[in-house]
Amino acid sequence: MKTRHNQKALLMLLLMGFSLQGANAQGDPLLEDTQSILNSEQINIDGNFNAPKQPTAADRIEAMRKKLEERNEQMVQKKIEDMRMKEEMRLATKLNKAFSGNMDSVNMTQAAPVKKVVVAPVPVVKKKKVKKNKVIPSFGLMAISGENGLDLESSTNFNLAMENQVHERISIGLSVGYTKLAITDTANQYAGTNYTNYNTFNNVSPYYNTGYNNTYGQGREMGYSRLSLEVNSKVFISVENTIRPYVGLGLGYNRHDLGYEDNSEYNLGNVQLGNEEFSSSYVAGSVLVGSEVHFTETLGANIEFKYQKGLGDSFNTTSASTNSNPDQVRLENVGSAIEKANNMSLNAGLLIKF
Repeated sequence: MKTRHNQKALLMLLLMGFSLQGANAQGDPLLEDTQSILNSEQINIDGNFNAPKQPTAADRIEAMRKKLEERNEQMVQKKIEDMRMKEEMRLATKLNKAFSGNMDSVNMTQAAPVKKVVVAPVPVVKKKKVKKNKVIPSFGLMAISGENGLDLESSTNFNLAMENQVHERISIGLSVGYTKLAITDTANQYAGTNYTNYNTFNNVSPYYNTGYNNTYGQGREMGYSRLSLEVNSKVFISVENTIRPYVGLGLGYNRHDLGYEDNSEYNLGNVQLGNEEFSSSYVAGSVLVGSEVHFTETLGANIEFKYQKGLGDSFNTTSASTNSNPDQVRLENVGSAIEKANNMSLNAGLLIKF
């Protein structure tokens, strides 16, 4: 019994000591739970509880510790999430400035010292304006050769062309040409030793007598003029060099007039000479070979060879009366021969671009 009383006294002293510590450390959950353990109902020495079994203070402390750990883990996760969101917002702001063109530089932080990368402005290249329109005035000579010894050469051959460069290698254009030449008709069969009568087709003595030769001479002078309007297209072999050769094709309308220069009247029997005229229209095709020489962006030179030949029959023909007038027939024969003849011209001129 004495031993039992001593244990009870010792237990009372311990209870008093814990009570004093609890007074000095109020508010600490662990100490409060410890005090609650001391204040719990006494244990029967025989190992029987005086009250129903409840969770011990150690159990409650363990549960509280788990709750604190869970709360601390949640706080840490929230802190990490806040830091990640701030970093993403900072990077998004930098990217937005960069794509908006407002960011002068980008700071890149690494283990090495901070470096600033400066974005240089992109230079603006002005596209060079290409002059596509051209005006080409040119002068030269034209040679006409055909059947029955037809061989003529022009004294004036003028051409004015207007073109547009629709592609760097292709141009289309419209040209107006004027040709003038003089012809000395020394092959007039009616003034030769023999000629064919255009009524009977028999070879007879010369139709004209000495009076004709005294009036017009041995060869009567003819005047020839031609006005042409042509559409053409050129293909340039080279476009990068100063000299740009080309080939081309053309199709044109021609109106030509032919007449004798000496219109002195001469009567030979029932025939009156001196009022002969001939005009007609015809379509001609042409082949072009030439080259442009560019001096500056605006000025240059052009040289061109053209071969032209009539296509089909003439139309819109006008002439004086051919009744009993061999010179009128001769005039019409020469005009028809020129329409079917080979026309070759060589022109050189100025190239103006705008």
